[in-house]
Amino acid sequence: MGKIMNIWIERIKDSIPDHSKDVKLTFDNVFKSTLLNEVDLHACAYAAAITAGNGELAYAIESGSVLVDNTTVANAAKTAASLMGMNNVYYPFVEMTGDSDLKNTPPGIRMQAYMNHASVTKIQFEMFALCASIVGKCSHCVKNHYDVLKQEGMTVQQLQHVGKIASVINAIGKVAPL
Repeated sequence: MGKIMNIWIERIKDSIPDHSKDVKLTFDNVFKSTLLNEVDLHACAYAAAITAGNGELAYAIESGSVLVDNTTVANAAKTAASLMGMNNVYYPFVEMTGDSDLKNTPPGIRMQAYMNHASVTKIQFEMFALCASIVGKCSHCVKNHYDVLKQEGMTVQQLQHVGKIASVINAIGKVAPL
């Protein structure tokens, strides 16, 4: 890991209280033994932090990681988080109503940025969207992004790692003051 990356990782680890030792150990494990490249790892964490509504954590990741030198990827993670912010609410709403007429009505949600993957690869954008959807708890979106990524060649272990990133970043937002 590069020196700049350690800025946010060490700061976050130090902020996790003793009563959340399992969160701290999981966080350490996720960021030490990743199956993703460093940029995608941090961008997934960034999308998860944005979706969790933890602006301080998102800022720490954005300003203290490899995303500083990868603004296109950072912007794609933000774009994925913002789009999933709509979808992760809309699609559960449709499912909760149980109304087949509503389910068959076009959603009318603009997703133009999804078409060009916000200037990153399809796999990257789908990973960021998956992280956001896991935190957003939208089963429809999680299944969709998971299936696309699996079809694109990601392994179950890599996809599990994306899930771990989302879950540990979400947990940190609940227990660690920054």
